[in-house]
Order: sequence, then C-alpha cells, then structure tokens
Amino acid sequence: MAGIGAAVLAGGAAACTSSGTDAPAGPDALGAGRAGASTAPPAGAPGVGGTLQVLVAGPVATWDPQLMYVGPEAFFAQRTFARGLTAYGTGAHQRDLLGDLATDTGTSRDGGRTWRFTLRAGPTWQDGSPVTCADVRHGVARTFDRRTHVGGTNYASFLLDVPTRVTPEGLEKPVYAGPSDTAHEGDLERAVACDGRTITFHLREPEPDFAQIVALPEFAPRKASSDTPSDAASYAVMSSGPYRLAAPWDPERGGTFVRNERWDPRSDPIRHAYPDAIRVTSGLEEQGVIQRLLNQQDDDTYAVSWVQASPTLRNQAGTDLQARLTFPYTGNVDYLALNQRSPVLSKPAVRQALALSTNRATYLAATGGDGAGTATWSVLSPAVDPRAVTPPSGADVEGDPEGARAVLRRAGVTLPVPLRVVYARSVLTDKAYAALAAGWERAGFAVTLTGVPPEEYYETIEKPGAVDDYDVFRGAWTPDWPSAGGVLPALFDARINLDSSGPGQDVGYFGNRAVETLVDRADATTDPAQRATVWRQADRTIREQGGYIALSATKALHLHGAGVRGYEDHAVGGIVDLATVAVR
Repeated sequence: MAGIGAAVLAGGAAACTSSGTDAPAGPDALGAGRAGASTAPPAGAPGVGGTLQVLVAGPVATWDPQLMYVGPEAFFAQRTFARGLTAYGTGAHQRDLLGDLATDTGTSRDGGRTWRFTLRAGPTWQDGSPVTCADVRHGVARTFDRRTHVGGTNYASFLLDVPTRVTPEGLEKPVYAGPSDTAHEGDLERAVACDGRTITFHLREPEPDFAQIVALPEFAPRKASSDTPSDAASYAVMSSGPYRLAAPWDPERGGTFVRNERWDPRSDPIRHAYPDAIRVTSGLEEQGVIQRLLNQQDDDTYAVSWVQASPTLRNQAGTDLQARLTFPYTGNVDYLALNQRSPVLSKPAVRQALALSTNRATYLAATGGDGAGTATWSVLSPAVDPRAVTPPSGADVEGDPEGARAVLRRAGVTLPVPLRVVYARSVLTDKAYAALAAGWERAGFAVTLTGVPPEEYYETIEKPGAVDDYDVFRGAWTPDWPSAGGVLPALFDARINLDSSGPGQDVGYFGNRAVETLVDRADATTDPAQRATVWRQADRTIREQGGYIALSATKALHLHGAGVRGYEDHAVGGIVDLATVAVR
C-alpha cells in the first residue's frame, strides 16, 4: 500500500534548493530524441527509431495525471506525455531531482513554507501553445474538486495555504472546491501565485520535500480547454512531452503513442525519446505477458512490461534469458506494526523479545527466497538508499528465539505469551506467517494467526475496534517520494493519524513525544544532510521503542525482449525508464 496524502504533512530528506546546473546532459546534447537527427549514435549506443511494445496486464485506469496514483502507469505517463515542474534523472542520476518544466528544483527562503519555480521558455503543448503558469495552477485546481478527484494523490489540498472549514462529518477541508468554484477562486490564486513564468506556492506549514512532491503527477500542468465532461475524458491526452496519442485510447486494447512534433528536446533535460512510437497493449493476463516475453514472437522482441515474473526464472539456464532479466528494488518494505495499546505488548521486554525472535530468513524463503527481496532492519533504507538495505555484517537474520526467551524470563513474564497476529492472506503469506510464528513460539509466544482477504485487509485493521482484536499487524509501505519524509510521519506520527475514526496508517497506535519532536525538527531543518541525521535518529527511536519490526525490502523480477536497448529499471519509478530505452 502506498503513502496516503492525508497522512503526510511532515518534511523529508531532499535538498531544499538546487540550481540544476549539475544535471546530466539532455537529449539534444546527445544527438538523440529528435526525429531525423543526423548524428549517428556511437557503436552499441541506443539510436532513434522503431516501435517499442509495452505489454500491460489488465486495463489502464486513466491517463489523467491528476487522477493517477504513484505507480507504473503514472511513471509511464511522466516519461512520455505528462511533464512536471520537477522530475528524477536517468542512469547514474536516477535519484537526483532535476528541473523539468521548471529551470531548476525551486527555491525556498523561509524554511520551506514558500516555494518558487520558474518555467522554461521552450515547452509547449502538442497544439503548439506554451505551457504556462496558469496551466500548472489549473492542474492543481482540479485536485480540489471532490466530486471528480476520486483517485490520485491529494497533497495540494493538505499543503497549500487555502482557507478551510469543518464539514458536517467533522473533517477540516479547504473551502475551495475546484475550477468551477469561482467564489473561492481568489483563495487558490493566492496560494498558487503566477507572475509571468514564475509560479509561487504558499504552504500552511514548512515542507522541505515540496520540490519532490511537485514531481508527482498530481502537480502536472493541465490546459483548461482540454477539460471535457465526456466518458472518455480520463483517457484524453494533451501532451507536453515527447509523445502524443495517435488515436483515441481503447480501454480494452490500448493505443499507440507517436512523436509529438511540438516537443523540443532542447527544452527537456531528461527524456531522450529514442523510439518513434510506443505501442501499448492493455487488457492482457499476467501469465500471458510473461509467456509472450519468453517466446519473443514477432514484435515482442521489442517489448517491455512492468508485470513481475516468477523468481524461478533467475535459476533457468541460458545467457540469453539471464541478459533479459532485471531484479530491482521496488521501494516497498514489509514490516510488522506492534500494537502499543495491547496489554500483551505493553512491556518493552515483550516487544524486544518479539523482535529478537523474528526470523527474517524463513519469511523471505516462504515469500520467494532471494526473489522476494532482502532482509532489512529499517523501513527507511529502500526509500532513502537501497545500498543500505542489506543488514550489517554479522546481523542474525534468523533471529534468536532462545535469547528472546531469556529476555522474557528476566522480565518476569509468564510463558507462553499470547500473541494475535493479523495479515493479508495469500498462498505465500500463509506460509510466511506460519514460518514467523514457529520462531516466535520457540521464544515462548503462543501465536494465533488471522488471515484476512487482501481486499478487506486495510478496512479491517483501520477500524477503531482492531486495536482490541490484534497485537501485531502486517504492514507494507511504498513511499510516494524517495525520502524519510514520505515514510516516518505517514506511519508513526500519531498527530496526523489517530482520531476517533481509527488509526489511519499508524495501525499500531504508536505515539511518542520524542519522535514527534524529531519530526518537527526535521521539518524545520533545511540542510539535507542535517535533516537526514534527524530522520535516522527518529527511525532509531521508533525501533528502540518497539514501534515496528522491519522484515524485507522487496524486489521485482522484470523481463524484456532481446531487441530492447538501453534497458534500465528506474530506482524511483520502479519500472523500465521510457526516458532512455530504445529499440535501435
């Protein structure tokens, strides 16, 4: 489950300002991305031309940036037709935030409460009209319309300094209600101010991560004249990037993106746009996608997909197949949230013993072995730095049940300790939690496992009564942007989670004044290195207090056709990077 906009009101670990002068060379500098470029690429380098095939399992829900949540389809859109103020780089710069439609990653001189961006002079829509500040503001305005904004992230409505009022349900909501709300139009115009090519965002509270937040599709510009009430509106594409839809999108079959003749690579420091066309085939079965990629018949030699293949493919012989497999981290962490209001877990020694007896090795083996990911001690490492995912040398991923039993005995706890654990049921998780339970029982716990159908799981654990029903909750988290600010506040800051309606994302009811103080300190710290230090301290405090037990940083196995060149899975997008992939 990814981050929820309502839960994230605190800062993070990205740079507050950037000049953008250290960005990697753009497409024009490489002689690519321009149809008919006369400079031939070096031998072995990706070249311009051809058609890339993209195989999609199931339907594409929407191509409307404001309705798209963080995930593969959103990243596809951002690399092909929906540019943003900022975006993430390519190659060795994948985790570097760069100016995209903006000249840089913005400036803030008041600790992160006011952010200014300057639009580049060159970007246009596919009809040749320039991308303007008003277009950016209109895109943001659409997220305030609660009648139509039924998907996507909703950071704008929580972060922007727009007046609010309490609804009959007791919820605080902005008075502004979208583009049709002319009565409160001035409130949005003050919060998102336009002055020529300069756009200024006024926030309610400091947000050092705002430059990363505006990289989300929620903040993509939208030309007001492209709004339409028709049923096909969610698939209508007005492109500001290198590709445009050649014909109306077919929800059952897909469509083809061709070159946007109005895109100027000199205005785009990120997208190379090597293929002449990108054919997206949707509505497929997952296994069918993998089989097509294995067989590579016809144009499937030039195909990519974000469908995850079985980890067993990594064990199959053949250098050709192995060369077509990639195994990236997804940014997701599996973890256990410990119920801080549980009588059983009220003693710190019991929480310590539970963590000590947790066998991550058996958990990983049950969920797919090394194909499932890597054991991790922290929920932060995959989001902030995947190189820190692997536990320190000598760490015992198998747990120490005998040592845990000794901890319980020294604390005078009566054995066995009853423990009620709830998780989202599947064939793999049934095995995984049975394996965890075996280690806990060796330590002196009497475990009751409750598996809930996945589609009912979050509704079950976020009900107010769940705090009385369970001691341990299964958790999984993928942050909306790669920093600690997209993880810790959302999961463990009681102030933005806990109320009479339930725990929000803080399903373990973790509340700690010391941690809240550190969250506020991180918010107020503009230096990225110093802020990262504060976040690490907060994470360590949460773990020491038994707020969570991290299990694994998950990975995905992707397969692509042998004719695809320059293939890279993006560290932030989680799928093949359409900004650099080629078929020539």
